[in-house]
Amino acid sequence: MTSLPSHGALNRVVQPAIAALLLCCSSLVGTASAQSIKAGDIAPFEVVYEVGNNLITAGTARLTLSRDADVWRYSLNTRPRGVFKLAGKGRIEEQSTFVLAGSGDDIELQPQTYRYRQDDERRRQVDAEFDWDNRMITHVYRGNELSETFNEPVLDRLSATVFIMNALRNDFTETEMSIFDSGEIKQVAFANKGREILSTPLGEIETIRVVNHNASGGSRETSTWFAPSLDYLPIKIEHHKRGELVARLSLLSLDNRVTSLELGGAMPVDEDSELVREEAERLLQQKLDLGDVEPTELNEPTE
Repeated sequence: MTSLPSHGALNRVVQPAIAALLLCCSSLVGTASAQSIKAGDIAPFEVVYEVGNNLITAGTARLTLSRDADVWRYSLNTRPRGVFKLAGKGRIEEQSTFVLAGSGDDIELQPQTYRYRQDDERRRQVDAEFDWDNRMITHVYRGNELSETFNEPVLDRLSATVFIMNALRNDFTETEMSIFDSGEIKQVAFANKGREILSTPLGEIETIRVVNHNASGGSRETSTWFAPSLDYLPIKIEHHKRGELVARLSLLSLDNRVTSLELGGAMPVDEDSELVREEAERLLQQKLDLGDVEPTELNEPTE
């Protein structure tokens, strides 16, 4: 039987996977100022994923991009299942607003606001406002209000998802990018690992795999498979720590300008069994009853 993960790994199934989805999508083509965005490259969509790993299903994640006049609203909402739901853990609400500033071939994606909420924990709340005239971010994190300036363009970790989809249209290879994440600006490195064919409930789909990690080092790495035929939406995300799978996001449904579909179930995973799932849930519930499981740490993949 596949060995069960430690309580720390189970405890971090939901948040690392969601953060993986966000952080894997933070990249640029060439220099940070060369965004190469065109108005027609960005369009509304909604994607739903199952969140889990080879042992347990932790919940679902809904990623939505909508537009109200000149302001784009990008939101991520996760809903826990099973013992995570019973324990009141894993409910995440995150939202970013941004505008496309400029015209013609000189358009820049500029975040305006960013908001994060996890369960009912006030210490994990993040609120930020971006002042592009003065190149300043004012944010509240862990109850402290701070302001910091930036020189190169900065993306918040949620709106960056839109950016990588555009970057892949323009032959992105590898780079580092400044990302506002958990109350500070971080440097994140990204690399295009080439095209791969994935077997999915939709059949075989050609994808582009992008790998990211903290530029300053660390044990965590995220791989994301983007599908050009589905308007570059990510259809699979895997988060690894010290080379071992921690969490996977599997496509359940999508609705965009290319297609609308319901898969009716997650993409297949290796070495999965109902017996292992039940045992993992039993052990996790036991740890919850004993108070051994602590709330997940914000932004786990970035260290």
